[in-house]
Amino acid sequence: MAEGMPPPNPRMPAPALQHRPITRLPARFQRLLGGLIGVAADYGITRHLQALPSTFLTALLLAGGSVASGRALAPWTWWGVLGAGCGGLLGSAMVVAEKIQASDPREGLSLRLALVGCLMVAGAIGGRSFSLDAAHPNRRPPKDTLRAASALTTGIFAVLVTLTFLHSGLDQARTVSSRLSTSLTILVIALSGPGWLVHLLGDGGQRLRQHSRSGCSPTSSGGSNHDNTG
Repeated sequence: MAEGMPPPNPRMPAPALQHRPITRLPARFQRLLGGLIGVAADYGITRHLQALPSTFLTALLLAGGSVASGRALAPWTWWGVLGAGCGGLLGSAMVVAEKIQASDPREGLSLRLALVGCLMVAGAIGGRSFSLDAAHPNRRPPKDTLRAASALTTGIFAVLVTLTFLHSGLDQARTVSSRLSTSLTILVIALSGPGWLVHLLGDGGQRLRQHSRSGCSPTSSGGSNHDNTG
């Protein structure tokens, strides 16, 4: 051994045996993976259920997702929750479209009311949750969730129509597009109507309270400005 070199310490691990940090996936791949898993899982589940259970499950997903959307979540978790809601909505829209097409228009009124009722309750919960998120600056803005959900739903819609075209041709793709668009419009209106109403009511109450506070503040602020200028 060369002079001046300290003896090796047996307790120190060899350089090759030292633990190296595991490289994590970039945020964009985490978002993509989470969204794909959420969409595929919940679309596959809701697509193969009956109309009422499928819509009820979708309502639960949308209500829970709207509550969790403003929280501090990992990118893949947030996109997974978002993808689950959008995938469930498209799966339920496909089931509802087939059910409406196959049933007698004069029958099934109770079923249609139950479907719309489930989504209205989910929309009201989502509207209330978005109002609370908008009132807290530390939470994710609701507009980000709505913008991402709209883009993701449009993308899933286009993929479904394209896959139908590849599998069954143009006529079947046109039929699926028409039915899916109609049923999706009904489901979205059932969601957004009560949600927007509850959001406006909650936002209106907050604005009223803020207005009442600001109505008392000008006196004190005006007095302080008078004292400062004096």
